[in-house]
Amino acid sequence: MEDENISVNIKCPIHPLENIQRVTVELNPAQELYCLECIVSQDDPTELASALKPISDLIETASVFYTQNKSSLKTGEQAPQRYQEIAASQNEKLEKLSQHIQDEKKKMSLMFDTIMQEVVKMISEKKNEYLHELDKQLFNLRYWYIFFDKQLKKTYPSEEDIPFLFPSKEELVQKLGKMTNATQLMAFVRNLKEDVNEQKLGVRATMRPEEKKNGLLEKLVLDLARVEDCKPHYEQRHQISRVKDQIRIHLNETFYKMLELTDPVADVTKLSTFNSKFMKPQDFQILRNWLPESKSFLPRLIYQNNRDGQIKSNFHKFCEGKENTITIIKGKFAGQNRTSLIGGYLDKPWKVSGQYIKSERAFVFSLTNRIKCDVSLSDYAALLKSKGGPTFGAGPDLTVSNEKVQINYSHTYKGIEKLFDPKNPIGGQSLMIEDIEVYTLN
Repeated sequence: MEDENISVNIKCPIHPLENIQRVTVELNPAQELYCLECIVSQDDPTELASALKPISDLIETASVFYTQNKSSLKTGEQAPQRYQEIAASQNEKLEKLSQHIQDEKKKMSLMFDTIMQEVVKMISEKKNEYLHELDKQLFNLRYWYIFFDKQLKKTYPSEEDIPFLFPSKEELVQKLGKMTNATQLMAFVRNLKEDVNEQKLGVRATMRPEEKKNGLLEKLVLDLARVEDCKPHYEQRHQISRVKDQIRIHLNETFYKMLELTDPVADVTKLSTFNSKFMKPQDFQILRNWLPESKSFLPRLIYQNNRDGQIKSNFHKFCEGKENTITIIKGKFAGQNRTSLIGGYLDKPWKVSGQYIKSERAFVFSLTNRIKCDVSLSDYAALLKSKGGPTFGAGPDLTVSNEKVQINYSHTYKGIEKLFDPKNPIGGQSLMIEDIEVYTLN
């Protein structure tokens, strides 16, 4: 039962007429806050609702954690001057980014208002979603400093820092009552979840005990230097006239093609998860939207060609037996100068058996062309030979070797002739590999 004294009266950033009702309890979710409209608009709202909790539940869990760990820190040691200077400069950095974000939001508003003249209801949600994404850039940098401040206080705590690091339930409720917008609430929820799930944060888990004191701060200083001067902005990749004709059919696909957030402020809590050498955050978001609704999205890199060795001899070592995998290949097609990102998803485990792997959920894709091809002949979804990389389809449609990806259109996957080069519908294309990454969602 929800605590009647704990309530939230903050509007949803995507549906401004609705109050926020629930929060996610998992780390690194696609969305932190949900109103009723957010929930019912999902393909499977019942399944989503089961993963959401009232904020009173999170506060209760966090307050127990703080009570149990309140006396765990030693206080009194002075932080180095360099760290103090970084903490002191955050207001200036945030103010500059805030002004930039406001200017960018004005440009975005003008663009969306033009479209909204004819499709007001359909476009309004998407407008708010993109503006919220810009707001999240400021939130991300602000949260970098919140995260840094917290780690600084934990590493060099004073007596005055103890209430900040381990607040009581009453103090948490008071903080909640003073909040006025979704950005503040998002930071509050994120902070509580991180503390409660501290051991799950890869940035700490990978460090040896002797490194933890200054090692984490040193890593944060280096990472912060990469994001604190970012100037996120949307690049308009297609003319607005194209949107009107496509919006009713492929709304999400259209906006992925038209807009791309460049030079974003990275999310400090997700750096250890999305550690790709060539994938952008928006590429991961596209993959997330393509995956079955029941699949969580916490991709973990298990193989990288340029790091772990050639795929012919090493794919088995790192990937055999792994299920729910996404294979992403970066390379160039013959006669083309642009870099392409192609790949495939397989929900079943990779295994060498001489037989095809059956799957009804597998698909191949082109992130460059924003196209997904679902499996149509499920008995021939994938194959793994004793020597070689992953193979998708019976043709095979897509097979990976050390130096190239060979593509032949057997139509094991629907519409694969449109996936790579519509001018060559008979197949037989090859992509010269520059790098490969394989992620597991388990």
